[in-house]
Amino acid sequence: MKKAWLPVLLMIISLAGLLWSRAILSLSAALWVIWLFAHSRKDIAQKENKSLLIWGIAPVFIALLGCWQNGFDKEDLDHLLTLSTYIVAALAGSLIAVKHHQSVLLKYWVWMSVIALSYPLFWYITHYQEALVRYGSGQTVPVWMDHDHVRFGIFLAIACFISFVIYTEQKIMRLISLFLLAAILLLAIRTAWIMILIMIFVAALFILIEGTRVQKKRLIIGILAIFLLGAITYQLSPGIQQKLAYTLYDWQQFEAGKANPTLSDATRRVINGEAWQLIQSGQNNIGWSAIDDVIRKSVQASYPEQTFDFGWPFNQWLFWWMGSGITGLVLFSIWLLFPLIRGIQKRNMALSAVSAAIMVSCLVETNLAYQYSVWIHAWIIALLWNYPTGFLREPTTSKSGNYENQKV
Repeated sequence: MKKAWLPVLLMIISLAGLLWSRAILSLSAALWVIWLFAHSRKDIAQKENKSLLIWGIAPVFIALLGCWQNGFDKEDLDHLLTLSTYIVAALAGSLIAVKHHQSVLLKYWVWMSVIALSYPLFWYITHYQEALVRYGSGQTVPVWMDHDHVRFGIFLAIACFISFVIYTEQKIMRLISLFLLAAILLLAIRTAWIMILIMIFVAALFILIEGTRVQKKRLIIGILAIFLLGAITYQLSPGIQQKLAYTLYDWQQFEAGKANPTLSDATRRVINGEAWQLIQSGQNNIGWSAIDDVIRKSVQASYPEQTFDFGWPFNQWLFWWMGSGITGLVLFSIWLLFPLIRGIQKRNMALSAVSAAIMVSCLVETNLAYQYSVWIHAWIIALLWNYPTGFLREPTTSKSGNYENQKV
């Protein structure tokens, strides 16, 4: 690990860009490419890396199916540029795997998530009454990432999970995972809540099928502890109670032909409903740049007295179906599912759980069309793709630099 300082530095720069500056995040991609050019192509293109490289390149080519309709205009090119993150992450992840640096880089992901919590937690403490008002109206406290609480929650949820699953034998990491879990509950980011539950569910399946008796006992204790923590946090936090009460109120307000654009779930139902109707009427394969305008006009026609300030579906599959047609939808679905399949085949619990959670998040968000969530998805998959175990403990390295403990 002596030569890990440069990829560690690049990862810190990337994570800093993710949290605080889109410009730095974009610049970090160029720095990773420069780092890659300093190494042999043979290292990157080793046999075990080929599937990752194909997966990283694929979304850019699949996305071309939604670019030709409007002559590759600026919005189409911007979408391709966003998806090019997968190529950089796959190339870098392949070399990182060859050098066995995944573990140390993932650890910085976890530490940066702890640092990132300083702002929202401090704001919550110093603006407690205002936070309660926000929760009661469906809002959240301010966060980094340009106040994008959904993508911020995804970042935290993944950090919480890998800090426990990969570094389970390190006491400090277990404490950090509990801290992150408590913070996620307290900040009331529903996407993060759901992702945590999905990852726990997948991990539980792995342990029940392949775990030892001791691991199964720990699983039961761990699940009980998590639900106990959730119950205690709910009882002690009026903010969480407000958030859940708002969610129930939101669901109860929806009526056919009527919707309140100030309610988040009602807005999702309206936009997704319009997208589905448009697809059924033949408005699919219209190209990425046309989606926004077509949906806005359709929503305005259906709800003339209200204004919904959204032009993309809150569902990744509806987005791809509208933009690239049934061919793009099928290819995208296969591509998105592939890391989960690989994780199951390789007994890589972390890869499987994270892949499943991100897929579920795409049911209610178009996550993989935004810079932040694309970066998170691309890099966490790339770092976990060839992780030697991903199953309940961090691998150790021998003096020769090869991983040990690759089987559980």
